[in-house]
Amino acid sequence: MSIIKAEDNKKWINTFIALISILSGFLVIRFLGQMGEWFDLEAKIPYFIGVSQGAGALVGLVVFLVIRGNSSAKELLDEVYSELVKVIWPDSESVVKSTIGILIGLSILSVIFVGVDYVFRWLLNQIY
Repeated sequence: MSIIKAEDNKKWINTFIALISILSGFLVIRFLGQMGEWFDLEAKIPYFIGVSQGAGALVGLVVFLVIRGNSSAKELLDEVYSELVKVIWPDSESVVKSTIGILIGLSILSVIFVGVDYVFRWLLNQIY
């Protein structure tokens, strides 16, 4: 059973592009904030925080418009979405069974590694 439906592709693609734009704007704001701390730009540039946030918003908007206007990017995102629709997500019962199996396997391996470590430690204490 797929969570994602084929007819919702435009909504999900636009959401993804918006998230990428928000992330790029956030990164610009954080970068300019760090540069402001390092070089004391808050004292040198009036309204530095507003300028950095405006630059971040502008970069986010430019990224959104560039991705939306690029036909090859839209085609790639459509292909990615069409492949994502084909994914069959596991039901909760199989996820629980797999998780329990992994936890049991990790526990067994942990006991083995602790035992080997204890044996080597004991041997080294006997030698030295």
